[in-house]
Amino acid sequence: MGRSLRDGGNTLKLLYHLDRSAFIVSASTSVIQAVVYPLAMVVVWRGLALVLAGTGAAPALLPRGLVLLGGLFGLLALESVLGIASESATSLLQAESSQQLNARIMRKMAEVPYHLFEDNDFQARYGLLISEASHRPGMLVQGFVGSLSALAATLAIAVTLLALAPLLALFLLVLIPLAVVEARYHARIVELQTQSSPALFRMLYLAQRSIDATWQRDIRVHRSTILDDEYRVLSGIYLTDLRAVLRRYQVIRAGVGVGVAAVMTLALGAVFWVVSREPGGLAEAAVLLPALVIGVAQGRSFATSWGAMTECLGYLAQLFAFLDHAFEESAGAARGSARRGTPTAA
Repeated sequence: MGRSLRDGGNTLKLLYHLDRSAFIVSASTSVIQAVVYPLAMVVVWRGLALVLAGTGAAPALLPRGLVLLGGLFGLLALESVLGIASESATSLLQAESSQQLNARIMRKMAEVPYHLFEDNDFQARYGLLISEASHRPGMLVQGFVGSLSALAATLAIAVTLLALAPLLALFLLVLIPLAVVEARYHARIVELQTQSSPALFRMLYLAQRSIDATWQRDIRVHRSTILDDEYRVLSGIYLTDLRAVLRRYQVIRAGVGVGVAAVMTLALGAVFWVVSREPGGLAEAAVLLPALVIGVAQGRSFATSWGAMTECLGYLAQLFAFLDHAFEESAGAARGSARRGTPTAA
């Protein structure tokens, strides 16, 4: 976990130094966007309270009503403009980060001893990793912006609930298990991909051979099914392992989801019960009900984005370890051992 956080910090530093303005715009606009709808709900609440308190006095309500409508229009217009700015900055940052990391990978390859390129284990371990991790910074940008936006929205809604009904804000704590489970699920997927990298790399090789003219000529001449047979065996083993992971976490995620649904149903029931006892609280109910629903939706979005970030950080942790590895020293040690006639550790 600590290693992933450090590599996440390294990646965010890389993104910041790549394009400082794009990073700041992407992060700041996502946070501001997130608080627009909670603020809009407060405006709606004030408007409804104003209408319910001043029935029959329309002329006196008109100036304040126009101010509230103007504020609502300003918030919605701001959210639309910020959305365009955030999307442009995020797209630029994704493209720049992936290109920068690919350039670092290519420079690092010049340090790798040549004999490793003929080593199947090296190819299996790093071939799939590089193909996966090279585009992960871009995905990390998307996950970071999504997580930041969803978290800010959830906190803003929690503040809104605290102002209107403090006890209801506690119901949002049930969203924490969602984020924990999603993070663990995606971390397990990275572990499976890493463990299965030899099989996955071999499957990729077989798929490439299937469109090679020389291979197709020889296979047809000998009427061989070697490519299909080996691919089927490897994919069968991988899919068996994948199904086992998916089955386990399907049960866990479903259980947590049912628990969240039960708690939020109780929360909505509590709102209806309060309104039935105090009919004057219709304005609060008109805000509390959508706030709870939106809060749950944003909490789920945060859990999903956090899980995606965990998966990205899992690959990036391995990629940064590869980029930091001193291959020249390893090669020198191997040559020195060979001259002394002593074996080297694998």
